Amino acid sequence: MKVDLHIHTSKLSPDSKLDPEEVIQQAIAMGLDGVCFTEHDRAWELAGITELSAKYSFPVFRGVEVMVKEGGEILVFGLNLNFTTVIDVKTLRELAIEANAFMIAAHPFRGYPCHALTDYEKASELVLKRAVFDKVDGLEGFNGRNMTGNNVFACQLARNLSLPSSGGSDAHARNELGKCVTIFENDIHNEAEFMKELKAHRFTGSAYNRPI
Repeated sequence: MKVDLHIHTSKLSPDSKLDPEEVIQQAIAMGLDGVCFTEHDRAWELAGITELSAKYSFPVFRGVEVMVKEGGEILVFGLNLNFTTVIDVKTLRELAIEANAFMIAAHPFRGYPCHALTDYEKASELVLKRAVFDKVDGLEGFNGRNMTGNNVFACQLARNLSLPSSGGSDAHARNELGKCVTIFENDIHNEAEFMKELKAHRFTGSAYNRPI
């Protein structure tokens, strides 16, 4: 089951040009099996997600991309809160544990010079100075807005840390949708099943790259 696990919409992410219904319509046309709206520091109400999913008979999920004080952002699923200030990762982890949520470090090498380095060890040494990787459940190995080197090194880091890797487009515009996806082993239809598969690590990231 192919799900674009990292999408921003104009409803809750001011920097996005994507209408939520346009996202779903295009995802269906592209042959995706589901989408997940991961807005910047804002959470969709379950009723809105359920309504859209029912309208199109298409799985729609939700998460939040949370900026943390240690630098970078964390995709959090199952902790549907609005964050009005930048939070530290230790507090975010405590909230996630209480809610039985799942945390994935988004685009971990973005902003680092890994695209110009051939030595993974040098790049990862820089990235691991951020004290977040012992507090997440997975890494985003494939991000559609990354340079190739960022994704190559992210997947390598996930393997070295024995963490599962996800994939998502990080789309803010129509031409970005579906560039990377998460492939789930089982079909998922609702939020409970979605969380169950994440927690069981029954997923992997992939570069989808299907033309629109």
